[in-house]
Amino acid sequence: PFGFLGMLTFIMFITLGVTGALLMFYYEPIMTRSWDSVAFINNDVPFGFHIRNLHYHGSNAMVMLAILHMYYQYFSGRYKIRNEILWVTGVILGTVTILEAFTGYDIIFSERAELAISIAASLTNSIPVAGPMIRELAFGAGFHDFVLRFYAQHVFILPIVMLGLMAVHFPRFLVFDVPMVMAICGAMCLAGGVFPVDLGFKFEPTVPPGITVPEWYLTGLYAFLRTQYDKFLTGVLWPALFIGILLLTPFLDRYKKFSWKDR
Repeated sequence: PFGFLGMLTFIMFITLGVTGALLMFYYEPIMTRSWDSVAFINNDVPFGFHIRNLHYHGSNAMVMLAILHMYYQYFSGRYKIRNEILWVTGVILGTVTILEAFTGYDIIFSERAELAISIAASLTNSIPVAGPMIRELAFGAGFHDFVLRFYAQHVFILPIVMLGLMAVHFPRFLVFDVPMVMAICGAMCLAGGVFPVDLGFKFEPTVPPGITVPEWYLTGLYAFLRTQYDKFLTGVLWPALFIGILLLTPFLDRYKKFSWKDR
């Protein structure tokens, strides 16, 4: 069953595209209206609450499936079968998937989103030389710029990048297993109905924010930042080194044996 993790990740990408397009009918990418528009979707739009739940749980499922897919490819040694390009595009796809999920929950502009935005902007700004320029490009000059720029990244730029990477990652065909597709879609519909998604508190610049926690896929990064070491070292360099090592794995590991126990 682990061989279908890549296919299931792709199904989640399609599901997110459909549910995201429906949410776009009502979402307003404006600082003063973003949270209110999502609240309107939750409370007043027919089936809006369920559609948003599907989008949120689908996003988490896509990140989880992408991580599990990478683990499976690594521990089974699949990258050894002349699959260097597939491995590299897969690692980049996994990274972009996390960025896609990150930009998605930030454009709600809740208190938790504001904290994540501030941390991300600070980390970007800490990059030597190019940091301020990247921060200006990605975040803009203020909260009003940020919402629109992250919205553009979430619905257009990052999906286009992902589609381009998928075109390389799936060079010939993608095998679909109908029972697996039905199972994952059914699980998402069940999760959307049983596990409601908390909207969180609206961010108000004049009100001190409460205690917030990050999304599960960012807890490792937040834990590094809490060590009080240099934020560029813990929040930028260490994650970049980890991703770099993953990218180089098929080029460095030239052992013939596939099992992780024999490597």
